[in-house]
Amino acid sequence: MDLTGGAAVRGRRLLLSARVLATAFGLFQLAGVFFFTVLAPEEAVWLGPLIDVPVVAVMVLGMLLKVACGVWPRLSDERRIRVGLAGAIIGIAITLLKIPLYDEPEGVIFLAVDAGLLVLLLLARRKLGVGAGRSVARMPA
Repeated sequence: MDLTGGAAVRGRRLLLSARVLATAFGLFQLAGVFFFTVLAPEEAVWLGPLIDVPVVAVMVLGMLLKVACGVWPRLSDERRIRVGLAGAIIGIAITLLKIPLYDEPEGVIFLAVDAGLLVLLLLARRKLGVGAGRSVARMPA
């Protein structure tokens, strides 16, 4: 009994779920950056440009990677998963930095969503059999 087809279908569904979550979450976060930097900067906590500029720049990079994972056309599954993993890992790292620096306990919610995205992408990678040093065995000539 070949389960490869079923695993591939589950992997595609997991990847689709990850793409939807990555796009929605990335756009939500980008809207938040726009709000706190353009519309209401007085509502944000600012520590100074030497800290804020790199933190915001890396944070926006992670958000853009999440959106790219979700909507960038013609990406292979492997590349899409790698882009999404990079975005989620950057999101987790920046949030872990922002919680104590900017006194943002609500960042735990962002950690949970990024962790969920990370899990979806890792499960999709496993089911689809891409990445992680896997190679296709070649038949001898």
